Amino acid sequence: MNENEMIGPESCKFFDSCSANLCPLDPRLKELLWCPEESELDDVCKNREFAGLQFKRTQKRIARTTRNKRRGRDDIFSFNMLNRNIVMRSDIEGIPEPPDTIRDIEKWYSDKERKWILNHPEKKQLSGEEIERRRLPMKSIRKTSSAIHFKEMMDSKGVVSSLSPQSPLKSIDNGGNEE
Repeated sequence: MNENEMIGPESCKFFDSCSANLCPLDPRLKELLWCPEESELDDVCKNREFAGLQFKRTQKRIARTTRNKRRGRDDIFSFNMLNRNIVMRSDIEGIPEPPDTIRDIEKWYSDKERKWILNHPEKKQLSGEEIERRRLPMKSIRKTSSAIHFKEMMDSKGVVSSLSPQSPLKSIDNGGNEE
């Protein structure tokens, strides 16, 4: 690409077929807004070169999460709201459309965006020690629940009493003969 050529959405190989309103090549990207009601999953940037961008991943997650809840939504998300690795909940909503009585709309959006960001913290990155600390209790729970399940299948004499027909132990239970 020539250094005199402007980098913009037009330089993307998907420009003619893409309907994403947040394009990573758009110099105004940080000023743009995204409305999930007007979007489908297809309306997220299709260019795989930008697959790792956080705003794009968050946008896809919101689109999937709110897929069946779009009717009547009037919320919007700013680039700053999308460009974060947030905890995704099924009831996620953006900033509502401003009332007609607002005089300073930029200040209103700025305040709403700041409050939204405070209420939607980013996911915490766990250290290796923290992952291991959480893993140990889960291992003991799995072992305990497996042992309890096996004990429930045994009768008072220690014989397995409830086997499914597909169980490999079924043939042992009837003397090795197939039924």
